[in-house]
Amino acid sequence: MGLDLGGRAPGFLSGGGDMGERIRAHDWAATPLGEPDTWPQPLRAALSLCLKSNFPTAIYWGEDFCLLYNDAWSPIPGDRHPAALGRSAIEVWSDIWAVVGPQLTRVMKSGEGFSAVDQMLPMVRNGAPQETYWNYSFTPICADDGTVLGVFNQGHETTQEVLARAQTQSEIKRLGSMFARAPTAAAILRGPSHRIEVVNPAFTELVGKSDLEGQTVVEAFPELVAQGFLDLLDEVFLTGRAHVGREVEVMFGGPSNGQRHRIVDFVYQPLADPGGVREGVFIQATDVTDAVRVEAALRESEAKYEAIVNSIDQMIWSTLPNGDHDYFNSRWYDFTGVAQGDTDGAGWKVMFHPDDQERARETWMHSVRTGEPYHIEYRLRHHTGRYRWVVGRAHCVRGSDGSITRWFGTCTDINDLKEAEAKRQLLLREMDHRIKNLFTVAGGMISMTAQTAPSVPAMATSLRGRLRALAKAHDLIRSAVGGEAGSGQPTSLRTLIHDILQPHLGEGSEKRVSLNGPPIPLGEDAAVGFALIFHELATNAMKYGALGKADGLLAVTWTSNGDRLELSWAEQSSDRMMTPPLQTGFGSELAQATATDQLGGTISFEWRPTGVVVGLTARLENLQQ
Repeated sequence: MGLDLGGRAPGFLSGGGDMGERIRAHDWAATPLGEPDTWPQPLRAALSLCLKSNFPTAIYWGEDFCLLYNDAWSPIPGDRHPAALGRSAIEVWSDIWAVVGPQLTRVMKSGEGFSAVDQMLPMVRNGAPQETYWNYSFTPICADDGTVLGVFNQGHETTQEVLARAQTQSEIKRLGSMFARAPTAAAILRGPSHRIEVVNPAFTELVGKSDLEGQTVVEAFPELVAQGFLDLLDEVFLTGRAHVGREVEVMFGGPSNGQRHRIVDFVYQPLADPGGVREGVFIQATDVTDAVRVEAALRESEAKYEAIVNSIDQMIWSTLPNGDHDYFNSRWYDFTGVAQGDTDGAGWKVMFHPDDQERARETWMHSVRTGEPYHIEYRLRHHTGRYRWVVGRAHCVRGSDGSITRWFGTCTDINDLKEAEAKRQLLLREMDHRIKNLFTVAGGMISMTAQTAPSVPAMATSLRGRLRALAKAHDLIRSAVGGEAGSGQPTSLRTLIHDILQPHLGEGSEKRVSLNGPPIPLGEDAAVGFALIFHELATNAMKYGALGKADGLLAVTWTSNGDRLELSWAEQSSDRMMTPPLQTGFGSELAQATATDQLGGTISFEWRPTGVVVGLTARLENLQQ
């Protein structure tokens, strides 16, 4: 029987909202507690507090832990409410009793309170066990003589907070791992004093210092103040505008602890909280010292090459594998008097004497087809308008696969020798005709003259050696600027493309990029290969294509077809007309080699007016490497 609510409910049962009404209407006579007017004073006081509290509160009373609770606590048992009212907690919390039972029993026996923070309770919800987390306290309810009669319980669920913290820690750990493994130097500075919060190993290696965390930039790098880097950091922090430096010289350390001169590309990127309040500066730097020095050495070498080939009397030229000329030294232009570029490609043929053109063409094309050395004498038009005799020689250079990659040749003016030879032949005939009796003496004179005069083969041998030396030097220079990709990390194709595109995307730019395709895992080597290709495509898209325009769109789609991956990189921009490049750069050659040699596939470029479409294929088995 419930209580008569006609104004006769005890005061400790007044109020309490829905649970107050349920408690007053409950048939307590059928429970071990009996009618409320027989309840002891400690229970009455505790229940009064419980019903008037807006914090989740419950009471476990007696040896059976009979359960009473308020409105704020009623969502905790879920679908066990309201049947849990007046029942033993041993029945109500059978799924978590292994955890909370001993805790409640200890409070009842010891008379000392108990509290738990983020306690995991394997609670059954919607018919399935779930990990739930709780902050709660158990406080003993005592009689006047100190006997513990029940337990006062308050608490709330923290499952979402615990899971969110766990996810955050996992993400922090993942980002920390990526940060530590980043090949470029990176650091995070906090506050207007630019206190170093974290640096990665590449940053430590770049600056040549360790134990930097916790120091300000001025404390860790006093030498940077006079070089202007602190002023740049202040400007970025105050204005919120990033600063980009290219091939900037920086000196780390000082005379007392050793100076370290480096050349770096770097970015100072401001950091702000979600409200836009600036918190610090992110530093990313790449050591380009070696690359700059190699480039300087290459320029010096090219200058020396030009100085050498222009300091000799021979005309030096080179051609593409198909025989079209693409280089002449200054001696060629001095001799012919034509403007630079007029004889590139096949234009050089018009410089031949009409009677020599067909013979020279046939000889040259035979060499181009077979790779045999080119050697011919012909008449070449001089800047005076006269034709002079020259000897033309050329040898091919072959690549690692044996195919011809270039021809190098020379033209040597032998007109004076030809005229001298003609005069000598005339003299010999005259001597033979008129002075028969002096033949022996004349023959000796001719033999002596021939021995003292330089021969054409000797000249050709000397020049051939020089050309070979130059060709070898060119090969060494080319090898010196090459490089090898380092080992990568296994990832997925979608993640790899996203990470490579991310630095090129400003705020809101993600809406202009779509990535669509099935999950494709990548092994370490395959990830490195794809990274090289997509980095080249992303860089070109930023400089020349869709990512560099506000309305530009990029769609990357891929499918697995049999044993191959088929991928499309399609750019679209309304106000930028795309045209094919005039020549293939290093990055494109590297992408082509990676796609064919490493990934066992192909790469193609379709140049449309609205943007480039790149087609890429790869063998699926190669992606696991």
